[in-house]
Amino acid sequence: MYKKPGLGIILNPVAGHGRGRRIKKQLIAYLQEKKIPFQLELTKGSEHAKEIANRMSEYSEIIVAAGGDGTVNEVVSGITGRQTSIAILPIGSGNDYSKVMNMPRKLDHAIEAILNKKKKLMDLSKVIYWNQYGDKNERYFVNTLGMGLDAEIAKETMQIKYLRGLPLYLLAALKAIRKHCPNEYKIIDHNKTTTARAFLICAGNGCYEGGGFKLLPDAKADDSLLDICTLGAMSIYKALSIIPKIIAGKHGNLDEVTLWKTKKLKIEAKNSFVIHGDGEVFTQNAIRAEISIVKSKISYLTP
Repeated sequence: MYKKPGLGIILNPVAGHGRGRRIKKQLIAYLQEKKIPFQLELTKGSEHAKEIANRMSEYSEIIVAAGGDGTVNEVVSGITGRQTSIAILPIGSGNDYSKVMNMPRKLDHAIEAILNKKKKLMDLSKVIYWNQYGDKNERYFVNTLGMGLDAEIAKETMQIKYLRGLPLYLLAALKAIRKHCPNEYKIIDHNKTTTARAFLICAGNGCYEGGGFKLLPDAKADDSLLDICTLGAMSIYKALSIIPKIIAGKHGNLDEVTLWKTKKLKIEAKNSFVIHGDGEVFTQNAIRAEISIVKSKISYLTP
């Protein structure tokens, strides 16, 4: 099918605690002033961006995900396998993946970067997970996937309505650390099996999550490898004390931290655990997960 020039824009109105709704008029006015052809649709709930992106990719060569990391996740999931490029208009609370892509936060600068049409192929990953009843699900993620504490932090952010960015995730982390108990994990990397009593396991393509925590400091989003971080069990006081090191990406030398790279990973746990992908809670009762790099890459427009 012939694809029209211009931008297909998928705007999440509740992104950034309502910033998406507030920015709509400004975005439309700017595009009209610059005489840039576009089609804009608003999301109405979870998974709607994926549905719109799947349909829009039939006739738009560029789809703009206007929202946070969760919106990017859904849009990418909707265009996987299509000859369509994605651009990011970062208006969410965390915008961690847009940091990886170096997308400007200012609206006009971001649009100009998109119109330059400089493309870069980036990694896409997926997780298959099961609950205690044997139910199986599969989801994609573009930035990071977390099990345990960082997924609990993602849950906490949904309850905090008055903060954005790193302050939001810091407060959520403080709340989650007080409640979260370490889990007993079995980690299978190819033929090597290890066990760990851990606060969290994070796998990702990008280095940032949680609004600016540099949890995977050596991650490169186009190297066809997953970066992995495990944070072992420790006291609440020790966990709180190392937060500044995690923000700076200087936690790799801590005894409780293990960092490595792989293409796929299997996780099993003694107790059920929460999984988040790109800041969105995928499940709250997984007992097993398989994480891997997808062979096909995604075309992004970058500055």
